[in-house]
Amino acid sequence: MSLCAEANSKPPRNIWPREGRWLHAGIAFGVTWQLWSSLWMEPNWKHANYGSIGGILFSLHSWIGLMTVLFILWQWLWIASEPQIRREIFPWRGPWASILADARMLLRARLPPTGPRCGLAGLMHGLGLLAVTCTGVIGSVIFFFLPQSGTPPGDTLHMLVPLHEFLGTVVWVYWIGHVGMAVLHAWHREPIWGIFRPMD
Repeated sequence: MSLCAEANSKPPRNIWPREGRWLHAGIAFGVTWQLWSSLWMEPNWKHANYGSIGGILFSLHSWIGLMTVLFILWQWLWIASEPQIRREIFPWRGPWASILADARMLLRARLPPTGPRCGLAGLMHGLGLLAVTCTGVIGSVIFFFLPQSGTPPGDTLHMLVPLHEFLGTVVWVYWIGHVGMAVLHAWHREPIWGIFRPMD
């Protein structure tokens, strides 16, 4: 009897691979910080005033953005080495049946299963990763073209900053949907929070 109780008390195995959990932790923190810091930072191109709160946030936004890009690069290297992960988040050749089945479940106000699997969630993760990657790469290029000592911004910044801001809006939409679905899964007591435990 005690053996059964002890066995039942063991936490369930984490369904997400360890490397995926570390990558999710790094990218989730970085993207969340970048999105929210962008609301209050002050990228003062002409005067480069980094002494104000907005200026400090802009400086942190720049450096944390570069670190997030490193996590994104690690993510792509992991995807390149794992065929199953590629099939889950970039199902360009199928299977489409699981994606359509998940869409039908949502239309019936039912949540598809959570966890790493082929389906609509995997496809959305892939699209989100593409948006985050493009935003991060363009942000990194902007970092190296930042004006110094009051130098006016050049043509490169005038071209890239609006594109970076537009992609940031796309990432906001993805982030809100991603967090919203996680909350819904948690509300239904599904094991969604395991992805936030990289040490398991």
